[in-house]
Amino acid sequence: MSWLPRLLSWLGSYSSEIMPGRIHPKDPHLLSNVLIGDRFCNDSVIALTVWKHSLVFSCNGFTVFDPDGKIVFKVDNYYSDPNDHALLMDDAGNPLLTMQRKRFSLHHEWEAFIGGKMDGQKPLFVVKRRFLLPTRVLAQIYVGSINKKSHPDYQIEGSYAKTSCTVYNSSRNVVVEMRRKQVTSDITLGGDVFSVIVQPGYDQAFVMGFIVMLHHIMAPNYSRSMY
Repeated sequence: MSWLPRLLSWLGSYSSEIMPGRIHPKDPHLLSNVLIGDRFCNDSVIALTVWKHSLVFSCNGFTVFDPDGKIVFKVDNYYSDPNDHALLMDDAGNPLLTMQRKRFSLHHEWEAFIGGKMDGQKPLFVVKRRFLLPTRVLAQIYVGSINKKSHPDYQIEGSYAKTSCTVYNSSRNVVVEMRRKQVTSDITLGGDVFSVIVQPGYDQAFVMGFIVMLHHIMAPNYSRSMY
């Protein structure tokens, strides 16, 4: 697959041309949105390209590229039950988030733990889908303990099937947008490749974590295969 990075590098360059970054100064407000590490935050809008495949042979996962076509995140699923667990890594293969489905939950609920999960570790954030939510609401994200909060920190709305989703914070400001990858003004790629537009100051590792968890929550409604 040596052709893939070159292809996505070209696609990333095109994305940069159609959506130039809006430069924002670094300030404490931007850094307040860091969950995993400030090295995963930009002070301008960034467009990531997500490919719903792993570069590892016979391994389910995701590969995430920056606008220059460089790999920034990987999800290579080595677990015996890939429908219940996932591991987000950086480009060097270091574990950033361990994600797992919460068992015995009345709702579709996934938990994320920093790095490789250890016994007794509390989740960094939780993604939950409630069946009684309006149809436009796909899932809700709670940072920290979900039991102490009456309202989510973030909400994902839109259409999973059409890869057209928007993530809002508690103030209803747009944080992240997901959409099909547009090659030219007339050509849009299929659902296996999509763009993730992240606003300034938001932790891209956190963003990719809840996108992977959303995929695990929603994908069984559309196919038997998670990837």
